Amino acid sequence: MDLNKILRTVPDFPIEGVMFKDISSILEDPKAFKYTVDKMVAYCRSIKTTQIVAPDARGFIWGAPVALALGIPLHIVRKPGKLPGKVKSFSYTLEYGSETLEMLDSVEFAYTDRICIIDDVSATGGTANAMVDLIKQAGGYDINYACVIDLTFLQGTAKLTDYCGVETFSVLEINE
Repeated sequence: MDLNKILRTVPDFPIEGVMFKDISSILEDPKAFKYTVDKMVAYCRSIKTTQIVAPDARGFIWGAPVALALGIPLHIVRKPGKLPGKVKSFSYTLEYGSETLEMLDSVEFAYTDRICIIDDVSATGGTANAMVDLIKQAGGYDINYACVIDLTFLQGTAKLTDYCGVETFSVLEINE
């Protein structure tokens, strides 16, 4: 399936000069959505994933069906104040400010777990790198990353590989 024919590009969103890749067009096409989920399920099976971690909110869209298909747990990562009870948190700096991510404090990974972060789009890698650190707080060691779209020109997955040693997978790479 050629996702390039389905993927909508929105010029000048969210700011002028940005060519925004809108995943909504994939979600509006059931065959395209199923194709992306199936590709991620196959990748996770190939690396013997035992736990899924997905970020709020678009990562949930793919993380949930992948975890369900594999029959494994899904752990969600959210911005502060969105999860009930005690949480683990990780704060990080972005080019335009700072952000904090949280995961339930009850989440603990075994040394033998193979964890895969499931996301919609990899851009600069800030959020993904922060999730790796958050997973490590929970005892995660063997961490992989899978996304629907990798904007390779922004080097997000390259940073995950170079700085964190994380193997990455994407259904579609966009190089411009």
